[in-house]
Amino acid sequence: MALTPTPVRTLQHYLEEAIFVGQAHRLGVFKELHHRPNTADGLALRMQFDRRATWILLEALVELGYLIKNGDTYMPAEYCVSHLVDEQSPEYEGFFLQFLLYLINPWKTLPHVLKTGLPDETSFKELSMHDFIKGMDSPWKKKLAPQIVDLCIAQCSDPVRCIDIGGAPGTIAKEFVRRGIATIVFDLPQSLEITQDELKQIPTIEVIAGDATAALPDCTVDIAFLGNLCHGQSPEDNQKIISMCHAILNANGIIAIFDNLRNESYLGATLALHMLTQSKKGNIYSREEYFDWLANAGFKTPRVYQLSDRAWQLIIAKK
Repeated sequence: MALTPTPVRTLQHYLEEAIFVGQAHRLGVFKELHHRPNTADGLALRMQFDRRATWILLEALVELGYLIKNGDTYMPAEYCVSHLVDEQSPEYEGFFLQFLLYLINPWKTLPHVLKTGLPDETSFKELSMHDFIKGMDSPWKKKLAPQIVDLCIAQCSDPVRCIDIGGAPGTIAKEFVRRGIATIVFDLPQSLEITQDELKQIPTIEVIAGDATAALPDCTVDIAFLGNLCHGQSPEDNQKIISMCHAILNANGIIAIFDNLRNESYLGATLALHMLTQSKKGNIYSREEYFDWLANAGFKTPRVYQLSDRAWQLIIAKK
């Protein structure tokens, strides 16, 4: 069911907030004020900012709820500390906020995309792989991880080993490991560069670099997990990846695909538009398309599970 359109003035507010808060975060304003609350003049001196511009920014951040003002002294609100300052907080979203700032550039290239059918790759120049990979290990995914792993375990008899394909953020792999399932994290080298040192500290996680559209590792697993991967691939590559998953699964193994399904995710069509500006052949696919790929690969009894966040679905099928 379609959502009610957002009023234009509300869109203005959201856009202003995302850009101004994102830029303040990028500049280190929140971290600096958390380290030492200060006046606008004091912060301007410490950060070598213009005094008038600093005061105007801080007043706006108070109005938006990110800062608290006590007399002439500013400090971050509790929400700001947990979401945008403390990187160890389970609620931290600073990396995703920076990735969101980047996304504005490719989103603005929609006229080019509509004319050519391809992304404008010049809009990718400000992409930070660090912000993207770390941003994908966000609170919303951490909340879904136990649900996802519960469903996988329920459909797979005594799983011992799993492969998380495209799993560099580590969110789902860590949850599998917490349940006693040894996990291979397989992703592109440039993605794993961000998290491999951390992941390698976990004894039951094995990190392997490679391209899932070319080949999967030489291994045998009980669960092949594809998380947030298929929407970035062409139909042909999805068929290839799913077929290769079938080949590495044990006899009673399962494949689990975590993604947005067209006509089932309430954001599916909009996310497809996002992919149009990011990927040459990516899309948001329907359950029918996934079921066809699974059947062609030899899988049986596919089923769609609706997660608590209704933007996301999980497909599980058996070998």
